Amino acid sequence: MKKILVAALFVVLASPAFAAIQNVKVSGDITTSWVSDNSLNLGTTDGSEDGNSTPTTNYLEAGMKNQSVFLTQTRLRVDADLSDNVSTTVGLINERAWNAESCTGSGVSNANCDTNVQLYLASVTLREMLYSPLTVQVGRQVFNYGNGFILGDGGPINSAAADINNIYADLTERTAYDGVTATLDYKPLTISLIYFKNDQTTNSIEGHGNLQDGQSSDVYGYNANYQLSDPWNTVVEQYMFARINGVGYLATTGVDKGSVMYVPGLRASTNPIKNLNIQGEIAWELGNQDVSSGGAVESERRDAMAGQFLATYSLPILDKYKPTVNASYTYASGDKNSNTNYSADGISSAKTYTAWDEFNTIQGAGTIYRALFNMSNQSIVEAGASFSPLEDVTAGVTWSGLWANTRYDSSQNPLSVLQPNGTTISPATNHNGFWLGNETDLNLTYNYTEDVTFGLTVGWFVPGDVFKNNNDETASQAIANVGVKF
Repeated sequence: MKKILVAALFVVLASPAFAAIQNVKVSGDITTSWVSDNSLNLGTTDGSEDGNSTPTTNYLEAGMKNQSVFLTQTRLRVDADLSDNVSTTVGLINERAWNAESCTGSGVSNANCDTNVQLYLASVTLREMLYSPLTVQVGRQVFNYGNGFILGDGGPINSAAADINNIYADLTERTAYDGVTATLDYKPLTISLIYFKNDQTTNSIEGHGNLQDGQSSDVYGYNANYQLSDPWNTVVEQYMFARINGVGYLATTGVDKGSVMYVPGLRASTNPIKNLNIQGEIAWELGNQDVSSGGAVESERRDAMAGQFLATYSLPILDKYKPTVNASYTYASGDKNSNTNYSADGISSAKTYTAWDEFNTIQGAGTIYRALFNMSNQSIVEAGASFSPLEDVTAGVTWSGLWANTRYDSSQNPLSVLQPNGTTISPATNHNGFWLGNETDLNLTYNYTEDVTFGLTVGWFVPGDVFKNNNDETASQAIANVGVKF
C-alpha cells in the first residue's frame, strides 16, 4: 500500500499543471490582394534627373516604375478565459507574396522566409487586479488610441516587421508591440497607462554584446478618455506619449547621442446635429532630435506641431442609398533647414528642429501619397462621398490635395520620395514649389456574405509644381482583394 501511495504521489508531482479553461474562442481572417501600380517613381531616373547625384547610366530607372503582385495575409487568434478575471490571447500571422519562397541567410532555422509564421499577439489580461477598476494587460498587444493619428500602428507606416516590408509595407497587419497596459475605468473617465518596447536590437540588451552596436527605444505614456453627459455624445481625450531612444551607433556619423520626444495632445469628438460627427485633434512634439552635419552629431531642440479636423455627414435624403459625405484637413509641420540645423564648428544654433515625426500613425494606408511621403511637412485636404447603389454594395470617391508647408531645397531641405520596394528617390524639385500634388481614389466594396467581402480601389496621383517637368509622371495604383473572417 505504501508503495502505491508513493507511486501515486510521484505521478501527481510529475504531471504538468494546466490552468482551468472556462471558455475558448478561435477567430481569424484571410485576405488575398492583387496590387498593381505604375510610375510610382514619378519618372525619376537613376541620378540623371534628380539634381543631387552623378548619373551612373541613362537607362536604369530609379525606384519603382511598375509592380504587380499577389499577397496573402493570414491571421489566427485564440482567446481563452481561465479562472475568474484572467484571460489570454495568442495570435499568429503570415504575410507573403505568392510563392516567393525567399529566405536570407542559411539554415533551416532562418527567420526571414516568407512562409514562416510570426507571433502577432501574446498577452495575458488580469481584470479587477488589486481593486475593481484596474485591468492590466501584459505581453504583445496592439496600442491604438483615437483615430490612430499619433499611436495606432506597429511603427512607421512605410515599414513592416514582416515579409512584405519591401513589397507593400503600408498594407501590413502586423501592428503589435511587446508592452504593458494598465487601464483604470472610472466611468465616464477611462485612463490607460502604457509602456512598450518600440525597438531593440540584440546587442542593445544590457549584458549582451556591445551596447554601442545596438539601439534601444522605449515608449511610455497615458491616454485619458472622458465621455461627457451632453446630448451631443461628446468625447474628449488628452494624452501624453514619450519615445526615448538610447545611445546607439551610426555607421556614417559615429555615436548616436540618443533622442527624447514628448508628444502631448488633445482630441475631441462631438455630434452637434443628427447624422453629423465632427472631430478635432492637435498635438505637439517636444524634446530633442539628433541632427548630423559635417560628420558630427548634435542634438537640436524639437518643436513640431500637427493637427487634424474631420467631419462626416450622413445626408438625410435618399435613405435607401445611404449617402454620406466627409471632409478633413491635416497639418504636419516641416523644417526648412533639416539637414544643417547647427553650425559646422559644433556650436548649436538657436534654430529648433520643427519637422513632424509621424510617430506610429496608422492613417492613409493603401493610398499612393502615403506610400510615397512620410507624414511630415504637409497640409492635406480630403473630400469624399459614398453611397450604396445596391444592397451590400458601397461605392465611394475621395479626392486628396497635398501642400508642402515649408519649401523644399536640393541642399538644405531635399525632397525624399519613398518607394514600396524599400528604396528612396530624390526627384528634381522646383525652388518655389509648394503644391505636392493631388490624388483621386475610387472605392467599391461588396459584402458577399456576412463573412466574405470583396474590395476594389483604383487611384491616381498627379504630381504638383514641387516637381520639375521630367519628374512629374502620374502614378496609378489598383488594389483588389477578397477577405474572409471566421
